[in-house]
Amino acid sequence: MMATQNKSSDPVTEDYRDEVQEVLRENEQHAQPPVPAFTSVMKAIYQEPSLAAEQPIPFKRRVRSCGQLVRAQLNLLPRYIMLIEIVIAAGAVVISSVLHGARYGGLGLHILSNLLMLNMALTVILVFSVRDDRELMLSMPLGPQVVVATRLLLAFISNIVVGGAALLVATAINPVMRPLPAITQVIAPATLLANIVALLCIWQYSWVALLLGALAPLVRTLQDLGPSFLLPAWVDSAPSTTAAWAGIILLATGLLSAAIFTAPLAWHAQLADGDKNC
Repeated sequence: MMATQNKSSDPVTEDYRDEVQEVLRENEQHAQPPVPAFTSVMKAIYQEPSLAAEQPIPFKRRVRSCGQLVRAQLNLLPRYIMLIEIVIAAGAVVISSVLHGARYGGLGLHILSNLLMLNMALTVILVFSVRDDRELMLSMPLGPQVVVATRLLLAFISNIVVGGAALLVATAINPVMRPLPAITQVIAPATLLANIVALLCIWQYSWVALLLGALAPLVRTLQDLGPSFLLPAWVDSAPSTTAAWAGIILLATGLLSAAIFTAPLAWHAQLADGDKNC
C-alpha cells in the first residue's frame, strides 16, 4: 500500500507526465491549424467574389458565345419565315414583270419595291414574334442587346439574300428595269420601316408594327397609282441627293440603336408585367 502511494508521487513520474502532455498538445496544434485572422478571411472573400456578382467575361469567351447564340437563334426561328419571304419575293417579281412596260411605265418597279418593303417588315415582325425567352436566358452573359442585334442581323441577312435574288431576276426579265434605281427605291424605305417595326416589336407593340408594316407599302402603292393622293413627295421617291441619303442613314442608325440599346429596359418591363399578371 505504501509502495503504491510512493510510486504515484514519484517526481520522475510527474516529469514524464508533463512531457507526454506537451507532446500531445503539440500534436493537436499541428493536426488543427489555427483559426485565420478576420482580415485574412475578408481578403480571401474579395479575391474570390460571389458567383451572383457581375463579373467581366473574357473576349474569347464572348466570341465563342456569339457563335453559339447565332446557332441557337437559327434553331429557334421557324422555317416558314424563309418560305414566306420567298413567296412574297416571287410574287413581287411576277407582278413587276407583268406591269413593267410601255403601257404602265415604271409602275412595275414601284410595285416591286413596295412588295420587297413589305417583305422586309413582315420578316422582322415574324422574327420577333417568337415567344420563347430560353435563348435570352441562356445568353444573359452577353446581354439582351447582343440577342436583339443577332436576331436583327439574321432577319436582315435572310431578307437581303431573298430580296437581292428577286431584284436580279426582275432586272434580268425586264432589261428596261435598271438594277441601281430598283435598289435605291427598295433599300431606303425598307430599312427605315424594318427598324421602326423592330423597335415596336421589342417594346411588345407587335400589332402596331404589323399594321404599320402592311399600311406603309399599301400607302406607297396608292401614291404610285394616283399622283393626286395627299402624301408627301418623299414617300413616292428614293433619296436623290447626298443630304437626303445622309438623313436616311442617320435616321436608320438612330432607330437601330434605339431598338438594340433599349432592349434591356423592354425586357425588364416585360418581366414586370408578367409578375403583375401572376
